[in-house]
Amino acid sequence: MIFVDADILSIFAKIQRLTLLFIVFDQETLNIAFAVENEIKTGVSKGFHVFDDIIALQTQRKIRTYYTTPADQEFMSSLPQTLGAGERESIVLCKRLSATFASNDRRVMHHCQTNGIHCINLVDILRLLWELQILSQTDVQKVITEIEIADRLKFRSIDPIFK
Repeated sequence: MIFVDADILSIFAKIQRLTLLFIVFDQETLNIAFAVENEIKTGVSKGFHVFDDIIALQTQRKIRTYYTTPADQEFMSSLPQTLGAGERESIVLCKRLSATFASNDRRVMHHCQTNGIHCINLVDILRLLWELQILSQTDVQKVITEIEIADRLKFRSIDPIFK
């Protein structure tokens, strides 16, 4: 089971390659926390149409929303408020459901490691696309360029992706 943060979803939505997430994770559906759904809907209401494809996948039941329970509140309150609500809810849900969390936030990675939650970041996803032979090295490099242009994200080095 995979939970995906809004940052990873938006990166792949901006380059119109959301399907790669389903392929790399070998999942028919991806999961999001309710707060992540709210972040996406807020983006749509502010005119960020990049999220339209994510909403369409929700409508098709390819992205499912999960909710925290009252029992989750104690763990959630132990997480720093500096993390976004979507990140906190996702961490809590991943802990309870023994799921993996896909996020590109270093602080999230730290809190996942601290709490025994498997977390995967953008570099890991790109590496898997190549290692699992979903895309060639050349095609992964094209995806990296697309991300850098569409998301204005600069990779310090692509060496960790192809090691």
